[in-house]
Amino acid sequence: MSRAFRTFLFIFFVALFVIAAPALALYAQGYRINWPPESGKKLIVMTGGFYVHSYPKQTEIYVDGKLAKQTDFFFDSALAENLLPRKYKFEIKKTGYQPWEKNLEIKEKEVTEARNITLFPQKVNFGVEEKNISSILSSPDGKKIALRQTDEAGWNLKLYDMAQSVTIRLAGQSNFAAKNPVFNNWEWDSAGKILNISIAAAAATSSYAIAIDKNPPQIAKNAATAETASSTAKLATQNSNGAEYYLSADGYIYKKNPGANPAKAIDAQIEVKPEIEYGLQIFGNYYFVKAGASLLAYNQNSKSFDKIIDGAVSDLKPNPNGKKLAYCSGSEIWVFFLENKTDQPQAVGGDKLFIARLSEKISGCDWFNSDYLVFAAGDAIKAAETDTRDKTNIVDLAKISQITGKDQNPAPQIFINPDKKIIYLFSNDTLYKSDAIE
Repeated sequence: MSRAFRTFLFIFFVALFVIAAPALALYAQGYRINWPPESGKKLIVMTGGFYVHSYPKQTEIYVDGKLAKQTDFFFDSALAENLLPRKYKFEIKKTGYQPWEKNLEIKEKEVTEARNITLFPQKVNFGVEEKNISSILSSPDGKKIALRQTDEAGWNLKLYDMAQSVTIRLAGQSNFAAKNPVFNNWEWDSAGKILNISIAAAAATSSYAIAIDKNPPQIAKNAATAETASSTAKLATQNSNGAEYYLSADGYIYKKNPGANPAKAIDAQIEVKPEIEYGLQIFGNYYFVKAGASLLAYNQNSKSFDKIIDGAVSDLKPNPNGKKLAYCSGSEIWVFFLENKTDQPQAVGGDKLFIARLSEKISGCDWFNSDYLVFAAGDAIKAAETDTRDKTNIVDLAKISQITGKDQNPAPQIFINPDKKIIYLFSNDTLYKSDAIE
């Protein structure tokens, strides 16, 4: 090898090192060549990533149709790295489950997140749990269901524990001395430990309290209360943290602690109309009033009530972590945020989010977990996510007519045991229970 050739090789490799070293350093830092370059975009860009946390375990992550990652067995998560900044089609799949997909944008030096994704099975099976049910009432914590059943001997009240999948008897006609006692009404206390019932007999109505936290449950007659001007002025009531809140006929919400005089809870007034029926629900510092077909929410900034929706609004349902509420109106589903949401997609406390509008009327909406809702629409039980980026993933879980064996299933109700991932359906006097969704 001649001296000139050795000199040439030395200069060549030095030049190659000078060129390659910065390129390798930039590559290690996440820089890539964006080729072919998109209009208005840089040629050399920093990459981003896509983070997934999903259920069940070991789901597959596809990026633009290509398998990129599989979620970890222990942490149910995965990170797809070194993605050029642009929009991709992301899919999460698992055999036997319905897929999830969204078109999401990846930005330079940022990780786009899809947390708490739930894939539902292709088929969910239901079986009969209780029959001959006249009416049903879920406890405030959503863990128990009060049942009123009717048979040849008359009516009976029972309690179904969703955690234990057991039913116990609470009371019936035989527990009351009056002749032919007629069940009139019932409601839970705010703690879900007392079921208050109203019984009519011989032109008189009496109120009883059933303590369900006792073994066996204990029945006691409530003391009669004199009707006063202040009590008849209560248009709607709500017990919270040991205090009674009520909407008065003057349009203000009052708070009454035990042994104290009532005082205004908030300095905001609504217009009260005698022909309208009212309801009151309180969650933390948020006050909601159902005024006929309208839902009003107290705006902490303006110190006034804002109308947030019109049209046959359902009760507000808090999610398991207590950070947001769901409510349905006709064929629409909405979510109201009680706190700031810092993970993606972000939200501010007080924001309301439109989830979906369907062609069928929605009923029985309840939380499957903190990020997914299950509800009845038409002849289907459906599940919907609350991440509305790009589109809302909504899947069919089961046909109600196939569960009940009946073509007509008016206003079915849905109840969820989020701990065991079990769905309950109440339709046509029967309570049905799904297999655990695993």
